[in-house]
Amino acid sequence: MNPDPADKMRRRITAAAARGVGGGSDATRATFRAARRLARGWVPAEHLPSPLEVHGAAARSIAPGAAHGDRLARIAAIVGVLERVSPEPVGATREDMLDQSLRVFGIVHAERPFDEELLTAALVHDVGMAIDRTDPVTRGIEALGDLITPRTRWFVETLPVARAYDERTLGQRARQRLESQPDFLDILLLAEAGRHARAGGPDGPSLEAAIAILRELDRRDAACDN
Repeated sequence: MNPDPADKMRRRITAAAARGVGGGSDATRATFRAARRLARGWVPAEHLPSPLEVHGAAARSIAPGAAHGDRLARIAAIVGVLERVSPEPVGATREDMLDQSLRVFGIVHAERPFDEELLTAALVHDVGMAIDRTDPVTRGIEALGDLITPRTRWFVETLPVARAYDERTLGQRARQRLESQPDFLDILLLAEAGRHARAGGPDGPSLEAAIAILRELDRRDAACDN
């Protein structure tokens, strides 16, 4: 049976877009660029891969065996795509988004070395930047799915509000709501760590070292539960 032409084109676009994720191009932009180049014309939206599909293909190209690995191996593959992505404004620094995320992780680890959920948030908070820069939080949460806990998800979702708090641009009522949260000091630490990381400073650990730290904390938590 001959393959469906639309399905064949979809696979070609997915592969080309995955290779195109990088610099200032997220998975969404890379998809449209690949479609225009390969189809040489308009492609119906239903024939295009989703940004999450393209991001997943990019992650598999970096860590081919991660899809069959454990939770932390899959998180590492998702975060690893940030190595191809430039911070905004694009071109302002030679760093990539992975460098910045690892620096955030290092800062948070120095303050909260035993909080696995907060440290996970420090590592994954920017993964959505490789998927859709116009809505990175939502896309990042979708990509991570059940790989993260509800508390880690709250940190990622609330970080933009905490950044506004840290920058003193948040309204009074919103400030009070944030201050009333049980994890207020932790989310504020995450926001402050991001500000310091963007300003430069010492490098964070490697991605492998960060995952090893999380794996050891996960092992300790499992041992305590038994």
